[in-house]
Amino acid sequence: MLKAIIFDLDGTLVDSLPYHHESWRIFFKKNNIEENDFNEIYKNYKGGGTLELMTSVFGDIYTKDELEKMSDDKEVIFRDIYRSKIFPINGLRKFLDNLKKNNILLSIGSNAIRKNVLMTIKELGITNYFSSIICGDEVSKGKPDPEMYIKTLSKLKVNKNECIIFEDSIEGVTAAKNANIKAIGVTSSQSSEILKSVGAFKTIEDYTKISIDNILDY
Repeated sequence: MLKAIIFDLDGTLVDSLPYHHESWRIFFKKNNIEENDFNEIYKNYKGGGTLELMTSVFGDIYTKDELEKMSDDKEVIFRDIYRSKIFPINGLRKFLDNLKKNNILLSIGSNAIRKNVLMTIKELGITNYFSSIICGDEVSKGKPDPEMYIKTLSKLKVNKNECIIFEDSIEGVTAAKNANIKAIGVTSSQSSEILKSVGAFKTIEDYTKISIDNILDY
């Protein structure tokens, strides 16, 4: 019996990824960094939050404190350029209403930092829908590690077979698989074929055709 759903944020509740890419571009320009170098690194990026990606870019050139400050600077840029342009993926609000009406517990598990998550769901007016929020700056390892999903299950007091995860990324679906929780892929950033190949049992383009009645259909 389905009792809980965990949603990723970026690319799953909102199509924010273009603004993340733009914020990196602005950050690099401000810091005189070649964008092409970053693009090559990003191709081989295996998951985690902004700090992990910043470490992949700069290696051991900077201390952890310096990298954390740079990560904060990048995320400030993101929030500044995204704040007035936040829209839900099609059908999201109606879907959330459908789930709440059926007493499904809702949660967010995102590699994003809490400031980004809270700003986004506040702008969407959906903060009160979620019983639990766990963010990338609150776990020791981000996705594809399953830590945040396992912690979410504990907070919600549900079992793995009573939960589904919505994810748009390879790292996110892999994290769900590593936690042994069923995942539905949202094809905002990856194809249906790719998301299914890493473990999603079905995929959707948006939330306009999904409901509690067909959520488990293959």
